[in-house]
Amino acid sequence: MSHHDHFSPDYASARDKFRAACAEAGVGVTRWLHPLRGPLGEELATDTAWIGPLNARRVLVTCSGTHGVEGYYGSGCQVGFLRDGLYRDLPPETAVLLIHATNPYGFAWARRVNEDNIDINRNFIDFGKPLAENGLYLELARLLAPEAWNEQVEVRTRAELGAYVARAGAEGFGRAVVAGQRTHPNGLFFGGTSPCWSNRTIAKIVPHYLDAASHVCVLDFHTGLGPTGYSEIICRHAPGSPALALARQWFGDAVTSPAAGESQSPVIEGNLRMAFVRLLPEALVVAAAIEVGTVPPDEVNMALIADNWLHIHGDPQSEAGRAIKKRIRDAFYQDADAWRDACYPRAVEIQKQALAGLATA
Repeated sequence: MSHHDHFSPDYASARDKFRAACAEAGVGVTRWLHPLRGPLGEELATDTAWIGPLNARRVLVTCSGTHGVEGYYGSGCQVGFLRDGLYRDLPPETAVLLIHATNPYGFAWARRVNEDNIDINRNFIDFGKPLAENGLYLELARLLAPEAWNEQVEVRTRAELGAYVARAGAEGFGRAVVAGQRTHPNGLFFGGTSPCWSNRTIAKIVPHYLDAASHVCVLDFHTGLGPTGYSEIICRHAPGSPALALARQWFGDAVTSPAAGESQSPVIEGNLRMAFVRLLPEALVVAAAIEVGTVPPDEVNMALIADNWLHIHGDPQSEAGRAIKKRIRDAFYQDADAWRDACYPRAVEIQKQALAGLATA
């Protein structure tokens, strides 16, 4: 079977393919049901599968669909892990936990965000503390959430964003926008003001499976940042920390640290994968994103702005709506053999490196 067959055109197909691959491998699936439905009325859920000893001390965790529309890539990698037999011959005392579609609503509706317009990768913070405000976002808030969207608005938006980047630099734009905000629920990169469904569900999944684990590696599959087809390993552990040192030891030069200024990604609070560190205080957790590039940053930004407008002011079922949905899908998943040929074998290699690293931890 070609690795291209591991990938799916929509959430429902991806979920069916994942569950079928689990069944073929003799692996049980647990369903964490979402309260809403998909665009065709389909059931939405985060599905989990455990492979290996129930009391394993070392566990590799892979997550797909944290940013819903990015689930096309992540789901394909998880299906391939099963179909290609990468779970066979695990090291002693080692297990694998597959978390499929951590944001099933966004995956089903081809959105990066969830049902509340929340970027769930900005939602895993301590809500018991005062919420930090991103005052830099205010300067661009109107531009990022326009009331109308057409060719003229897009031209103007590109020009104004380009002028901002020229003035503040790519790092300044990252701090103002990509780092996230909590004051504009209808804006971009909204992190929410309370734990969302995916946050609450992960808080149930982690103790359900990982209470016995002493060493955990979390790999979260992402797309939309960096050179087309290249897989960057973004690690948000503090510079100088044992976890970052292990990540560099296991994965080599592909590891970047935003805190050390090594990544295009800014420092971001509330990542899903870093929640494992907080939820497993007795374990050593090495958490990283596999981030695969797709299209240039300005096209990603335009797709996000258009999709945000569509779900606030437009009609996803209209002709314009369908064009925008295709645009955002293309911004986060390159449905092309060359792209998959670049990123899928690399994902296989990284997962093998993670298992080898855990075996020596």
